[in-house]
Order: sequence, then C-alpha cells, then structure tokens
Amino acid sequence: MLKLNPAKTALLVINMTNDLLEWEGVDALVPRLGRLVKAARARGMTVIYSSLAFCAGGTDTGQLGRFWETIGSGKVLTKGTPGVEICSELAPAPGDLVLQRNRYSAFYNTELDDLLRSRGIDTIVIGGYSTNFCCDSTARDANFRDYNVVFLSDGTAPIALQDDSGAAISGDEVQKTELANLRQGIARVASIEEVESALAA
Repeated sequence: MLKLNPAKTALLVINMTNDLLEWEGVDALVPRLGRLVKAARARGMTVIYSSLAFCAGGTDTGQLGRFWETIGSGKVLTKGTPGVEICSELAPAPGDLVLQRNRYSAFYNTELDDLLRSRGIDTIVIGGYSTNFCCDSTARDANFRDYNVVFLSDGTAPIALQDDSGAAISGDEVQKTELANLRQGIARVASIEEVESALAA
C-alpha cells in the first residue's frame, strides 16, 4: 500500500503547456492531473510545474533540438510566448512553483534539487508528458539523487516510436514497457487513485 507524507512530498507536473496540448495523449491528462493537483494543494503538498522553454530560434536546444525539428527550429516552446505557459485548466496557484528548462530532465540546469531539499522533501510524484522522455529522464535523475519516486501510470502519456525497420511501436506498448522498466529499479509506479488514497489516509 502506498504511503505518502504530504509535508515531505512534491507533485511535479511536467510539460503541460499550451504548445503541447495537441500532441497525442496530452489533452487526456488534463482532467486527471487537475484532480490530483487539487488534492495535493488541499493536503498542503508542494506543487511544481516544469516546462520546456527555449530561446527564440531554438538556439539553446542542443542535442534535443537536433532530434526534434519543431523544437530545434524554434517553431514551438519559445520563451516569452503563450505556448510555454501552463494550460489554463492546470494554471498554477499562489504558492506553486514554476520552473523552465531546456533539456528533458527537470533537474538539468534548474534549481529543482535545491528547492526540494530546502523544503525537506524526500518524495516526488511525477506526472505529465512524455512518459518516455521528459518524465523518464526526471524520474531517473530523482532516483540518482536518492529521492523516493512515484511515477503516475495514468497521469503520464508516451510518445509513440518506430523500430529500426520503421515499424510503429504504439503508445500503449511504449507506456507498458516504460512503466515496467521504471518499476524494476527506478520508481514506484502508481495510479492517480492510489496517490489520492495515500494522501487521504
């Protein structure tokens, strides 16, 4: 049974920004994450939003921009534009923290680690987009820093892939495999309902 101490737990919501709402599976996360954000705030948990945001023209995208043309060319996720704002349904409330980054992991070149440790937080609940890139990278970084990681099975959405031959690997298959891998040695995988129950206990 999952147990959480709200005072020592943070909810980390990743990439739920306007530019990404139309990407596959993202919009479906909004009501589910909205429910959990509300429950977290009610229990006094720290709520943190982490969003990708890049300089105009994609000049600071590095390797990430080389793999994702729309990002590397500066077509999406540009700092100072409405596209990098948290979607209105999940809008940050007073007291929530909002961090921007330019790599997959929410820890990379951000003050996230310092903010968590200064608040005595030892457990991170991760939700958002995408399961197999930004959420995964963040979960691994958190694990390497010895945080307890709870990864939301139904509060994350994957990016579908292709194998070497170009055959599709469905989002469902990616999600299943990714969660199994994380469960094996990186994180406790749990549903939003399980997290809500743990907070209510």
